[in-house]
Amino acid sequence: MKFWLHSVALVWSLLALGFTQAQTAVPDRASHRAHLRMGLVNPRCFCSATSDEEYNRSSINANLQRHCYFIDRLAGQGVEFVGFPEMSVTGYQFSPWMTWLRLDGPEVRKLRDKARERGVYVAAGFAEQEADGKRWNTHIVIDPQGEIIARHHKIELTDEEGYTGSGTELKVFTVKGVKMGIAICADGSKRRNLQTLAARGARIIYAPHATRNNGTTAGWYRFRSDWSGPDGWIAQLGVYAALHNHAGQYHPDFKPPWKVASAGWCSGAWFIGPKGETLARMPRSTSKADSLEHVLIHDIPLNGK
Repeated sequence: MKFWLHSVALVWSLLALGFTQAQTAVPDRASHRAHLRMGLVNPRCFCSATSDEEYNRSSINANLQRHCYFIDRLAGQGVEFVGFPEMSVTGYQFSPWMTWLRLDGPEVRKLRDKARERGVYVAAGFAEQEADGKRWNTHIVIDPQGEIIARHHKIELTDEEGYTGSGTELKVFTVKGVKMGIAICADGSKRRNLQTLAARGARIIYAPHATRNNGTTAGWYRFRSDWSGPDGWIAQLGVYAALHNHAGQYHPDFKPPWKVASAGWCSGAWFIGPKGETLARMPRSTSKADSLEHVLIHDIPLNGK
């Protein structure tokens, strides 16, 4: 009897969860064809820039485990594009001892395998070193077949200056039939970069960040206020924008693997429409305690504005 009552309670709890989290429900076939379901993940990442190579590698492996956890979780909710923030795999920190990854290395291969396994697009960032020694702040997009379809090198350097080269290209690529372009963090502080992507046909500007902004989401939204509103950059360009950031702390709803101190990042996630309107946004807060891991999901129309 107790087991039966527990089972009934569990069923009702799951039903209630489905009603209260409607945005994460798996879309029907008509909606699936008409939209790109994007999921922006703000994880709490570890950095790999110490003088201890073993620690750096363990940090990268921990970050990859977190990536796989969120990819599995969001794929189960019908998300088709799973995005992670700037340098999500290696963590955003630079030093002479930091660990660099190869595009053809096992870390990227793991993400490619997971994208193919779950049949989703995956966007992630890392500190990249090429065979000739050139180094970059890189963000890639992997398609549902596990192929890398986009690779962007950050153009407007901040903390990475002196450690990486500056990218020179703003390329547009196709995700589920819609054109997309990448602007990594400070790339989005120069309107000309967004304008170039829009002029090349991008309907979605995807912007992964790594910023602190006093450690609050309110600070981060002020930082990107030029993008929003009827007179903002996104409205002027008539495109969609999907932007997000690193989280300072784990969220208890996302099965925290460890108890660790805040990393200081402010979190924040935002979908902006072509009229500058807010389509979806992580709650604004002036408290650092609210700079938690977050997942923001929104359906972007494939046709029309």
